Amino acid sequence: MAVKDLAPAAPADAGQQARPADGHAERRWLLWPPLAFFALMLGVPVVALLQQALSGQGNAFAEALHMEVFIGSVWRTLLLAATVTAATVLIGTCYALAVAVGPAWVKAVLMGGLLISLWTSIMVRTIGWMLIELPAGALYWLLEKAHLRSEPIELYQTTAAMYPAMIAVMLPFAVLPILASVLALDREQLNAATVFGAGPMLTLGAVVLPAIRQAMISGGVLVFVMSLGFYVTPLLLGGPSNMTMSGIINGQLNNANRADVGAAMSLLLIGGTVAIYLVADRLFKVSERWG
Repeated sequence: MAVKDLAPAAPADAGQQARPADGHAERRWLLWPPLAFFALMLGVPVVALLQQALSGQGNAFAEALHMEVFIGSVWRTLLLAATVTAATVLIGTCYALAVAVGPAWVKAVLMGGLLISLWTSIMVRTIGWMLIELPAGALYWLLEKAHLRSEPIELYQTTAAMYPAMIAVMLPFAVLPILASVLALDREQLNAATVFGAGPMLTLGAVVLPAIRQAMISGGVLVFVMSLGFYVTPLLLGGPSNMTMSGIINGQLNNANRADVGAAMSLLLIGGTVAIYLVADRLFKVSERWG
């Protein structure tokens, strides 16, 4: 027997075994650019806010939490965000279903309106709602022409004025994830429900809504989190007596000359938003849906 026959054979797949480790290392390197961008774009401003909040003479965080106007704005912001979220998810679900099952011209009109709304500046859309809600604005003109009202409408810069505009601004962020889930529905399930005699409402409640529930929750969480920090629409339409947290923060920075208190309020808003998202992710796994 030759000596070379006794030598242990080199594993043929040694290179193949090394490749997964090398691929894992390459994937880890791919994480560094987004992590660096995240640290630069979010970490640096948060550190700057923390330094600003600690630069005052007293405890800016305690002072912010003892301000009645700030506490009132917190509850007002939460109520606004919750109401807008519920209405947006309800309207967005109906909107997505209409896009999915409507004829071609209905789909074109609905998707065109949705994309135009998404691409239009929030400031422009808010000013448009201002022109509608002014005492002698477009809504009053329409009601007057229909002989339904002869006096100006007292809607502008009220709490009620903020809600339709906020819903219109947030609607695309609820419609798009719900629409993606509706389009991914298994058609065989819908056909089976029809074969077994289920009507449209029963099919909607027993098949469609359970299948798109996770998308509805994900869209709702996105709308709620975004609504917490909204500034332009509540400020212009709600007025000074209905300010949300962002409006109060702006007042502390620009009008009251209390940059430390404004920075502390900003950090409280950021911390509350992150906490709400983490709870929602823990309960509903929204990050898996978005990922």
